[in-house]
This record gives sequence, structure tokens and C-alpha cells, in this order.
Amino acid sequence: MYAQSVPFVLIFLTILAGIFLNNKGLADLKRESKEDLRTEISRIDARLTAIQSDLNQFYATMGRLEGRIEALEKRAA
Repeated sequence: MYAQSVPFVLIFLTILAGIFLNNKGLADLKRESKEDLRTEISRIDARLTAIQSDLNQFYATMGRLEGRIEALEKRAA
């Protein structure tokens, strides 16, 4: 009976050793994932800043055009 449990113990210990030795790989994967996430957030932030700039320019142009329309309406009246 003892002879039959030895292979299971060896397999179990091998699996545990693999998990502990592979833990460094998991830490590297976690670090790379964080870096990728930071890069993606930075890209999104840059895009949102560009959109905000476009909106500011749009509203400034719209304000000038509304002023011109009001001037034209006053002349026509």
C-alpha cells in the first residue's frame, strides 16, 4: 500500500514545486499587465484631451457664428 502512494506523493510535490517556481512568472505577467493598462489609460487620456479641445473650438466657432447671425437679424429688422 505504501508503494502505491509514493508516485502520488511525488506527483503532488512536483506540481507544488512547479507552482512555487512559476510564481515569478505570474509576478512578471502581473507587472506587464499593469504596464499595458497604464499605456492604454494614457492613450485614452490623450484622446479625451483632444476631444475636449475640439469641443472648445466648436463652441467658440458656434458663438462667433451666433453673433454674426444676430447682427444680420438686426440689420434685416
